[in-house]
Amino acid sequence: MQDEYLGLFTVMSFTGLAIGAVLLSILTRASKGNRAFAIILGVFATGMGLYVWVNITEGGILSALFGASALAIALWPRAKPRD
Repeated sequence: MQDEYLGLFTVMSFTGLAIGAVLLSILTRASKGNRAFAIILGVFATGMGLYVWVNITEGGILSALFGASALAIALWPRAKPRD
């Protein structure tokens, strides 16, 4: 019983981190700021989500998917301004 709650708490924690990474990626794209921290956080959230998925519980894939989407948003090339 305790292991189920530990797995649920771990998934909730890293999913919250990954959602924060998505929001940070969106904010850095909108404000044309430095994307380095958004990229680092996206890589970390993806890695930790995959670790949780493989070693702890299957729910970690949710965190990995949010982290991967944050990384994709942060790495997507910006549109060139029109003249």
